[in-house]
Order: sequence, then C-alpha cells, then structure tokens
Amino acid sequence: MIELFLKDSSPAAEANSPIWLVISPTRELAQQTDSVFTKIATPIGLTTACVIGGESIEKQIDLIKNGAHILVATPGRLADLIKQGEVKLSKVQGVVFDEADRLFDMGFKKEIEFILGKVPKSRQMIMVSATTNLDVLQTAYKFHSQPVELKVESDGLLVDKIDHQLAMVSREEKFALLVGLLRKQEDAYAIVFCNTQFQTHSVAEWLIAMGFKAKPISGRLAQNKRTRLMEDFREKKTTILVCTDVAARGLDIKKVNLVVNYDLPQEAASYVHRIGRTGRAGEEGLAVSFCAFEDCEYLDPITRMIGNPIPKMELKDEMFATDLCKKPFINRDSLQLEEDTRPGRNNKDRKPRESSKESPKQNAPTQQKEFRNTAVSLDLKPMNDKRSFVIDAESLKAASGEALHYWRLNDEELLGHEIVEQGRKKFIFFGPRKNKYKFFIKPIYKKILTPFIEDIILRAGLDLQVRVSFKEPLLKVTFSGDDEKMLGADNGNLLLSFEHLIKEFLVPRVQPHKGLKLSVRAQNDIPKRFESNNGPGPRAHGGPRSDFRDRKPRVDEKSLIALAEKLKQELYTKNAPVLMKALSPAERRIVHQHLSEDPKIKTSSIGDGRFKQIEISLR
Repeated sequence: MIELFLKDSSPAAEANSPIWLVISPTRELAQQTDSVFTKIATPIGLTTACVIGGESIEKQIDLIKNGAHILVATPGRLADLIKQGEVKLSKVQGVVFDEADRLFDMGFKKEIEFILGKVPKSRQMIMVSATTNLDVLQTAYKFHSQPVELKVESDGLLVDKIDHQLAMVSREEKFALLVGLLRKQEDAYAIVFCNTQFQTHSVAEWLIAMGFKAKPISGRLAQNKRTRLMEDFREKKTTILVCTDVAARGLDIKKVNLVVNYDLPQEAASYVHRIGRTGRAGEEGLAVSFCAFEDCEYLDPITRMIGNPIPKMELKDEMFATDLCKKPFINRDSLQLEEDTRPGRNNKDRKPRESSKESPKQNAPTQQKEFRNTAVSLDLKPMNDKRSFVIDAESLKAASGEALHYWRLNDEELLGHEIVEQGRKKFIFFGPRKNKYKFFIKPIYKKILTPFIEDIILRAGLDLQVRVSFKEPLLKVTFSGDDEKMLGADNGNLLLSFEHLIKEFLVPRVQPHKGLKLSVRAQNDIPKRFESNNGPGPRAHGGPRSDFRDRKPRVDEKSLIALAEKLKQELYTKNAPVLMKALSPAERRIVHQHLSEDPKIKTSSIGDGRFKQIEISLR
C-alpha cells in the first residue's frame, strides 16, 4: 500500500475522503494497525486516522475532516459514519480486510457488504485471512473481484519455537495448575485465554487475590479501559492478561513467553491464533492447553487442523499449587467483584465440624440397597439455577452467541428468548438499539439429553445406545446394546448413576414440564422393572412389549465400517474426495476413529447442526 502511494504520487488527502480503507475485526487490532501506519507513513508525508466503536464519535469526525490518506476502522463504526455522511468513499482506491475470516465469524457480513457497495468498482480489494473461509470468497466474487490466492508459510500452521502441550485435568484442578505454571515460569509474561466473559473476569480476580499482576479484558469493558489495559500490558505494569478471543487475532505483543488455554477454544482455528501470541519474532514460547471433561469435544477438530496430536504434559503433584485462597465472588450480570452473600457462605455462623476422634462412628449394619422400579420426579428447585441467562446486546445474534457459550450448546434451535427491556437507539433516531434479552432452554428433551448421554457412553467405553422420548408427564431414557446387562448388575448401580447424572444435568438448565417424571431403564428389563401401558409400575401380563422386541441397535458399527471401507476404495480409484451421507455424532465418531488408523487418509465433518456429512480425502 505504501509502495503504491510512493509510486503513483497519490493526491493530497481531502476532508472526509480517504484513499485507502483498512477494516479490522477488533478495536485493539485497529489501534495497533493505525500505530504501525503512523510510524511508517508520517515521515513520507502520508496521514492516517483510526475510527473505532467505544470512543467519542465527535472527535473522530473532526479527525476525518482534517483529511487522511489511510483510514483504519472497525466495520460497525465506519458504517455509522458513512450513514451520517461524515465519510465519503467515492475516491477510495483500495480496501484491505484484515483477519477477514474473523470479521465474518463475528457477524460483520452485513456491514462489510454495505461498505463495499459504497466504494468504486475499480478499487483494489485485499482480504487477509489465516484460515480458509467460504464467506470471504463469496463476498469477493459478489463484488466483481477475481481473487488471486496467495499463501504465505502454508507448510506449517505452528511456529517451530512454540512448545505446545496438553494438560489433561479436571475442571477443579485448572486454577491450581495455572498458578503452578505461572510460578514456575521465570519472569512470566503471559496471556490466559478463556471461552466466556464471566470465566475471564473470574480467573483474573482469583489471580489478583493470589498476588499476581493480572487483569481481565473482554468485550464487556469500555473501550477506553480496554485501551489502557493493553498499554499497561505492553509496558509490563500488568504481566498476566486474562482474555477472551478478542485478543487472540493479530495483536503483536513482544516477549510473551507463556500462553495458557484455560478453556480449549471452541473453534479449531482459534487454537492457532491463540498460541501464536507467544514465540514471536524468533523468540521461544510455551503454550499449555487445559483439557477437562467438558473441553474434550473440541480436541479432535484441533488435532485434525494442525495435523498432529498435541503432546501431552506429564503432570506431577508438585506442579499444582496447594495454597489457593478462597475464590472471589463475581456477579454474573455486572462481572464485578462482590462480597459473597449467598446463604451458608459465611463461615462465622457455621458450627465447627466434630472431630471423628472425639466421637467414633458406630458401624451400622449394612443393608442391600433395593433397586428402585418407579420413575422419579424432576419437579425440583435446582441448587445452582442456570435456567435463564440475561444479557444486554445490540443484536439478537450477538446475544444468542453468548447464551450458547453460557450453556455450552451448539444447537440454536434449543434457545428461547424474550426481550425484558427495550433500550434506546444508539444515536437517538438511528443506530442499533441495545436491548436486554432473557434466554432459556426449550424443554426439547431428546435434543438436550441425547448428545450428553452419548458422550458419557463414549468416554466410559460402553457398547450402548440410548433413546430419549417424552410423552407428558413421563420422560423415558432407554438403553440397549451389548453392555445392557451391566446396567442391572450390582442392584442397578450403573443405571442409578445415569439417572443421577441426567438429573444433575437437566434440572439446573431447563424449566421442566409440571409434574415431569424421569424413567431410566434398560430395554430388556422393561417388563420386570418399569412401566405398564398406562405408566410407571409392573406390567400386568409380564411379557415384553412387541415394539421393543426386535428393534435394531441405534448405531450399526459393522455396517458403518464396511461403508467407510467401500468409500475409501472409491477414493483411491477416483483420486478425489468422497462424501458420506449425513451421520449422527455417535456414527461419525466410529467412522473418524476407524479411518484415522490409515496414515494416508484424512476425514473432516461438513455441515451445520447435529447431523453432518464426512468428507474422506487423501492427505
């Protein structure tokens, strides 16, 4: 861009009419880009301006009126200024979309198309993207471009000098390991990534309470505060930055020697961008990713993207801090540190626990636990109520995304919402309106429970299939498969464990139908243990129901493997990728696992929703 200015002797900057546009997905990246342009452009007589949300629009209008050859902007603020007539794009010669894939991921497609519709057709367009994104290419073609694809360093996604490792821990162990890593790392200058804004502020405040120079940064903070925090981090007044993905893309912060993924990223591409914050400019860096049970679903896509498994860290007891202070209480709505006033949290009122030495326990005679045959009530009040999520947002799409993150859901159809409070428009008569949304999970039990239970079955290594059905007031969870006999062994302990897990998962998240009853059972045990045609209780005739007698297992592993082998041969014959039909998560796992044994083959899931196709191709 600078070379074109020097070569073509570009005209003097005119008020409100930039010559080049640079669009960035985040405010921090826009500020960083503008800073670099200012250093390069000022000595050669070129002027720049930066317009981003969260800052005074009046000051930005004055800045644009002074004239700028290069305008660096975030899409939302630039679109607002164009609509107000404060920016005219008739003389624009080129547009650069920095981190183009991230721009589309963040939902800026509408603003991008609006901006491109205002610039001359003869302009040059540059889209810089670390990962391939179909929206990027579609937009380029839509606005009459014939893009030429340039790949830089396409041989490897990861920098050689980054030592990246995977720590398999429980959710409760994460913070103790984080403190241990920070203490072990000499002069730790670190970025800690979390998936939610609440987790970001919670971890940061806990680190502060432990004596670390840590600060949280997320989209909920005002822009002037975010800018000041980034300056403090660059100047090392703050040495640990806890953040969401807002800081993962493009930010060039030198000397960061440690990156920690406190939560595994939910998008595989974000893994590359996150750990790329260390090991910059030839420096060595360490990146450690924590993987708890709830993070495991994101591990396989990351492994497929980078081409190799992440090396596992050998964990020892001494790596975990044992002197943790009490976790600070963060208000989930305001994200502010508050005193914990919840009942039972004040230790002053709690009676000291009686010592076992003073009054030794008498061993009660053991009784054989009787296996319960009836359905249990789910009409309970949860101890930890997560059945609603309230957020202020400028769009339903943005609010829905936060709600999905909050409940760790992938299916937007499960979300219900209402507008609790309608806000004013941003600029009185125009601009986005910030509303208060209240979200809840619709009681679609089959969609909610099936992935959860299938995941438990997979991790337990059981050969079981599950069917969830609901006919008011009875919610039935029925297991079948080769390991079905294990469910009834030891007085039905395994079946009771499933029942407990389902209650613990469902009750805090969903407002159930009134009088809802849960029946968890093994398919072949229905006649002697569970229900009659009319509800819970033993069946009068004692015989099995005909509709259960000859039912085939839900997942036919042998047929899937045979089909995968057939398509693999077709791939070798055609030497071109082949597609399998849409499969459920359980079916896809079988295919991915089977074909992963062939080093020449790679597989990837394609599509949205629960049922996806599998593309089989050569490496």
